Amino acid sequence: MARLLRTALLLSALFHSAVVASNGSETIWSSVVITRNGNSIPLIANEPTVLTPLGAQQLFSAGAVFRNRYIAPSDAATFGEYIINEISTYNIDNTQTVALSLLDEYVAASAQAFIQGLYPPLTNSFPSADPIITPISLLANGSNIAFPLGGYQYPNIYATSSLDPYSIWLAGQTNCNGFLVSGSNYFDTPEYLSIAAATQDFYQSIATSVFGGELSNTDINYHNAYYIFDYVNYGYLYNQTIHDRITEDELAQLRTLADQWEFAINGNLSASGYYKGDRIRSIAGQTLAAEILGLFLNSIETGGAASKLNLLFTTFDPMISLASLIGLPDMYENFFGLPELGSSMVFEMFTDANVSSNNYPSVAELQVRFLFRNGTNSTENLDGYPIFGNPETVMAMSLDDFTAAIEGIMTATVGEWCDVCQSDAVFCAAYTNTTNSSSPSTSAPLSPAARPAVAGVIGAIIALIIAGLLLALAMLLFGVRFHRRPNPKRRSHLGGFKGAEKMASDPDLTVLKGAAGATVVRAGQTPGHERVGSWELGEGSKSKDFGVLPSAAEGRRPSFEADEEMHGEPVKVDERV
Repeated sequence: MARLLRTALLLSALFHSAVVASNGSETIWSSVVITRNGNSIPLIANEPTVLTPLGAQQLFSAGAVFRNRYIAPSDAATFGEYIINEISTYNIDNTQTVALSLLDEYVAASAQAFIQGLYPPLTNSFPSADPIITPISLLANGSNIAFPLGGYQYPNIYATSSLDPYSIWLAGQTNCNGFLVSGSNYFDTPEYLSIAAATQDFYQSIATSVFGGELSNTDINYHNAYYIFDYVNYGYLYNQTIHDRITEDELAQLRTLADQWEFAINGNLSASGYYKGDRIRSIAGQTLAAEILGLFLNSIETGGAASKLNLLFTTFDPMISLASLIGLPDMYENFFGLPELGSSMVFEMFTDANVSSNNYPSVAELQVRFLFRNGTNSTENLDGYPIFGNPETVMAMSLDDFTAAIEGIMTATVGEWCDVCQSDAVFCAAYTNTTNSSSPSTSAPLSPAARPAVAGVIGAIIALIIAGLLLALAMLLFGVRFHRRPNPKRRSHLGGFKGAEKMASDPDLTVLKGAAGATVVRAGQTPGHERVGSWELGEGSKSKDFGVLPSAAEGRRPSFEADEEMHGEPVKVDERV
């Protein structure tokens, strides 16, 4: 027993020890890692969009790469030591690590898989074959109780839905009316019309060879570029028939067209929404930029105790927007498009000189750099890129300069986001001052008229108030009363609201997929992404379904070359009633 206690004390010191490490010239104090989801069921498949085993493996391997960089380098001599100052080595410390994810299943599951690779079960990461004993595993009677699954670790992952104001930091495009209206304008641009006409024959050849009548030919065109690429790319991996019918060149062309579509929707900085110059199509990157800066400031305010490693899991939309805002496409053409599945954008805050763990550096000593890993293949490196127009020789910038640059592109508060988006999100009423709101731009709104939806709600409320007053007056003056006649044939004992048994007179309720009124988010939808246009719209009525929540999904193409979305909810493949 005494030996076990001594071992527990030693292991406690080891588990709670944190390495003050650098590569001889640097110390990393905080890192923000923004990671795209892994491989998942495509958007137009007639089944829920969930993370696949391949997707889980992709994110697990990505997590292992960042463990090797920040926590426990396997070969410091060749990989380089970039251990985050005083970060826990073996067991995850949720006070040091922030994990924020969208609620979409394939994104939240990606977060879980990533952190499994970052902090694997203790039996896999601990350097000794002896039983793992910690202060909280050792009972008074000498028994050692390990966590299940070989010491599985339990991260604190905050998964946010579109009903949560925190969701704007990971999916600022969702519920943003200005973004949707601006995106719908793309359908009338010369660029869109030209590409749609030039690629019509190509898409029709794909319709015949790949879809074989599963979708209407009118749906297979540039209007639905991402959905088509997502489906074919998935089929190329999993379906032998599709693999045999399409060439690699055709798949690459589908990818290029999806890239063009998504960059036009998420990366165009010249397009405006309700306010001139609001760069509304990059709104997802604007809110993400604010989150990055906020996490760095939290590290500073806590003296490095919190926000050491910040993990943000999202889709490609904000990654495209942020890349455009920080100037990457201006210097590197590979950033015109979709990041690979499992790609990571990284912002590191560090100091040049070694600093004692007891001496957090001053703001003037802190620097920031940007790195990007495009995909999860073992050949993909974490490469540095200059940002905000810096030359290639300048890979880092002072925190002061970085802060000033971020403040120039970010949407800083929920209230500001609600205003610039003119959002109808349920939480916006608590964040906006309708009597004295400040404009996010010095320019006047492009559309000053009150929105019909808001006017309709106000009118309905006034009508209900008037009806209530008239009813109260009738009850007071004329004795009008209401009562319910009991039905002796219908009784219900026990069982809550409805009672224990189903009565013969109770109609059967069948809620069809997508039916209104059964739930806040329709079945098959994910509460995290907006799309421009829809399969139902085809080429007509281009903005009618703007803002419809998508079906649960994600996926996309390689480089700033990868996979994903943004249109109305698509028609499912071979959907039947």
